[in-house]
Amino acid sequence: MLGIVIAIISAVFMAVMQILLKKSYKELDPSVAFFFDAIFGVLIWIPTGFIFGATIGGVIDCLIYAIISAILSEALVFYALSKGDLSVATVMISTYPIYTLLFSRYINNEILSKEQLIFIILTILGTVLTCFDKDFKFKNLKKLTMLIPIITAVAIGLSDTLTKKIINDTSSFSFLVAIAIVQIPVALIYLKIAKQKLSGIFAEVKNGIKEYKYSIIGSLLNILGTGCLLVSFNYGMASIVSPLTAIYTPFVLIYSFMFLKEKINKINLIGIITALVGTFGIIMIG
Repeated sequence: MLGIVIAIISAVFMAVMQILLKKSYKELDPSVAFFFDAIFGVLIWIPTGFIFGATIGGVIDCLIYAIISAILSEALVFYALSKGDLSVATVMISTYPIYTLLFSRYINNEILSKEQLIFIILTILGTVLTCFDKDFKFKNLKKLTMLIPIITAVAIGLSDTLTKKIINDTSSFSFLVAIAIVQIPVALIYLKIAKQKLSGIFAEVKNGIKEYKYSIIGSLLNILGTGCLLVSFNYGMASIVSPLTAIYTPFVLIYSFMFLKEKINKINLIGIITALVGTFGIIMIG
């Protein structure tokens, strides 16, 4: 049950992050946003990890898996969302819990009960439906650029599964420290590929802090949410906690409807109800 609770807290952090981005006047370049994520990761994950029991040996064991995670489930996501049709890419990427479910069955031997499987499928289906916005067009699914978000979804599922595997052998706190360490070189390489200079980044953000503040706070919340996801792997199967962390999209829609007066289409409404039914079912089963 603790893993489920922490996974839902992770989803809340992710939801607030998305809401802040809605308020942001200017979003950061994907490579710059990932760089700020890396900075917050060092400042938060390393001390937190060692306070709660990370060991040097455990961190070393996690390093290869942390590199895989930093590339597949973080840098690749930033890249995928910057390419092609954003509305379609978001839907495609939101299917990643399906691949986590499949990989976990064969890599980590996670076996679910029929009841758990039903509610998890409902949660995943509902989450995907909440990602359909007014700009989504099915004809865009035929575009070759949609391969990137689909590959990204598969990559996230594989990354979550491998992360769970190494956390079972070490601890989520050792993994937190490891991924905080490897994010820095990955972020610097991403900046170089995107032709972004560190001096220019800090100067631009400093001069336009009012415009960027919500994006920077969003990076902080992303780190907190991702941290909760990794900690939840200590206490529950990836097949269960991964779909729960993805339910931030229904939370965003509910908030946007209640406070930003944004309309919810029928598909989104069905998605919200389906995701909530699935989530409450998982909670009841424990």
